[in-house]
Amino acid sequence: MHIFDAQIAAITSATPSIRVVRLAIPDAAFRFLPGQWVDLSVELDGTTHTSGYSITTSPVHQGEIELAIKASTRHPLARWVHERAQVGDRVQVSQGQGPFVYLPEMSDNVVLIGGGVGITPLLSIFRHVRDARLPTRVHLVYSVSDSREILFRDELDAAALAHDNLHVSITVTQPDPLWRGLTGRIDPVKLHALDVPDDTLYYLCGPKGMVEDMSALLHDLGVPMSRIIFEKWW
Repeated sequence: MHIFDAQIAAITSATPSIRVVRLAIPDAAFRFLPGQWVDLSVELDGTTHTSGYSITTSPVHQGEIELAIKASTRHPLARWVHERAQVGDRVQVSQGQGPFVYLPEMSDNVVLIGGGVGITPLLSIFRHVRDARLPTRVHLVYSVSDSREILFRDELDAAALAHDNLHVSITVTQPDPLWRGLTGRIDPVKLHALDVPDDTLYYLCGPKGMVEDMSALLHDLGVPMSRIIFEKWW
């Protein structure tokens, strides 16, 4: 597998528990498709640590990628990102990997269903449709437990306002009194409200239980398994 040198170009705190790392990758041979992930490798105290992270950005923007990494005391690399990483640090990344991919010829209608930080590969697909100005009709259905943990909320809202083919539904399962949007888990009522055609492709990503529940729910609603693409995180 081809490994590429990269450098941290920016680090921002996107939510209380998620930091976004922008990596500059100067090698023009680096490639990825919307929805794929990379192995990120960092040498820490003489030991190389590697973890897989989904790319959140679109391949339209070459030469750099962004990763949204949730804090974790169990994973050395995530802990490094939140506690020690700095702009200018050098890391390594693999080529884009995985079959969780959207290409325009696959369908003109797509529903992206994400739970928590599982939204990351779906963001890449959503942003690619926007940035490449594809005619694909996209519905992003995004569930979080806490409204403070919504990634890129302003960007998503702005994209939906600016593009007739992009739609965003965010639901909060443990809402605070100030939350004015959808509440509760993704359920048949929320999915029926999308009013999408039969040829729609459904992409699922999030915790294992959430993906399994959504897959079963869609199947019960008459969606054939051949039109459900999923990535489980556990």
